[in-house]
Amino acid sequence: MVLLTTALLGVASTIGYALMVSNSGRGVTNTKLLVVTVLEQMETLRNNGQLTFGQIANTGQVNNAGGGTFGGFPTGFQDLSVNPGPDGIFGTGDDLIDPGTDGNYGTADDYTNVNLIRTGFSREIVITTLNPQLKRIQVTLRYSANGGVRKELVGVSYLNDNSHSNYIR
Repeated sequence: MVLLTTALLGVASTIGYALMVSNSGRGVTNTKLLVVTVLEQMETLRNNGQLTFGQIANTGQVNNAGGGTFGGFPTGFQDLSVNPGPDGIFGTGDDLIDPGTDGNYGTADDYTNVNLIRTGFSREIVITTLNPQLKRIQVTLRYSANGGVRKELVGVSYLNDNSHSNYIR
């Protein structure tokens, strides 16, 4: 009887460990997707002309020549939002702005909606100009892993000043 009980406890702990590892893997996968999404967004913004190459920069380093007014990507870790905000760009300072009851941005009923925050995630976007035609984009995502342990995942990409597609036509 003792042997059977010990064996069942062993099987139960093995199943518990497998579930924990499985959830940990899912957290890492989701975090990777969030990092890659931001990196791909930078190329898309440049390619479709929504932002110029000079506008893809951190706050205070934006060159708005040839484009509309854009404030840049804030420095430091920011709460991760499920909404891109009024500018339609994830990772900017307006991501937590809600259009209010009228559904339109830029009106008096707009407000900061903390319910748009993805709980357990924060993100930092660092854009470094390496030369006039090349930028290094680093996205660091902090997330809560199993047991409340805070972890970081870093993704790096390079963006050139060439908005032509790489696909063969």
